[in-house]
Amino acid sequence: MFVKEKDIIIRRANKQDMQAVEQLSRELTAYHNITITTVNVAQTLQSDGFEREAPAFRCIVAEVETDGVVSTVGFALYFPTYSFRRGRGMLLQDLYVKEHVRHRGVGKLLFEAVAKDCWSSGCSVLDFHVAEWNRARSFYERFGAVNLTSTQGNHYWRLKDKALLAAAGQAPDIEHSH
Repeated sequence: MFVKEKDIIIRRANKQDMQAVEQLSRELTAYHNITITTVNVAQTLQSDGFEREAPAFRCIVAEVETDGVVSTVGFALYFPTYSFRRGRGMLLQDLYVKEHVRHRGVGKLLFEAVAKDCWSSGCSVLDFHVAEWNRARSFYERFGAVNLTSTQGNHYWRLKDKALLAAAGQAPDIEHSH
């Protein structure tokens, strides 16, 4: 996957891009006022995305070329999901574009690239969440996205850290089959 439109380059990320993705993810979490708890984010991204037989995620980066210098200005990180009701899908975990290049079509190109990868992978849905206060909601609505919290009353839940460990501690051991 490679798209070049004007000075914007959209391409599938590689292992070497993970340092830039880490920096962008730090900007994203600061924007959302949350903390990254993973130590060595770039190393974890490299390992989970590029050193496993089945990568844990897919990633697309956006670059802008200015005066012959190419810099990474955005990314989209997503991964496969499955539901017996819908079959294969993707979950767009993060899409971020640096503030100084917003409103130039970078986010649109990233989102369209994810949608294309999703569709060409045989997926029937692309799920994602957007903070209630985030003005990007209208961006996704322009693509025809539906807010499931409003239309179906679905809420996104998470079990993490001590709560996850406590729940896991109650479960019987199961064998993993491949």
